[in-house]
Amino acid sequence: MPTISRDLNDYGFTTELRVRLSETDAVGIVFFGSYSTYMDVGRMDYLGHLGVTPAVARVPGLIPGAVVAQEAAYHRPARYNDTLLVHVRMARIGTSSYSLHFLMTDKRSRQVAMTGAMTLAWLDDDFRPMVVPEPFREAIRAFEGERLVEVRG
Repeated sequence: MPTISRDLNDYGFTTELRVRLSETDAVGIVFFGSYSTYMDVGRMDYLGHLGVTPAVARVPGLIPGAVVAQEAAYHRPARYNDTLLVHVRMARIGTSSYSLHFLMTDKRSRQVAMTGAMTLAWLDDDFRPMVVPEPFREAIRAFEGERLVEVRG
């Protein structure tokens, strides 16, 4: 997987969220597990922005992908009521999986709070890997351009 960039120019999509009290620990710092939710919010907002709907995904009622790997690096604490900017890019599309990268920054200070990656597998109704559909690839390719790494094989 490509290195997770900390350069904002590498990310074409940004969404924001405010840290809620229930996402923090006893001293008001974001609990590490909450970042999984933040990455998923970023993923869904990114796909929605690109118009990747259940019709494009060909899976009734669901956006495609089952998380098969996730990584995170924490660079500074985020706290209750901070506003985080979640920068998202599709880093790679393979034959049956795709990987997104995330850069989360504090809106006010612009400091990096977290970098992360999430890999999802495209599964059929029997939960077997299947080829990533071409309409999905086309939507991502049109948005990401040369930033996107495509691997087929």
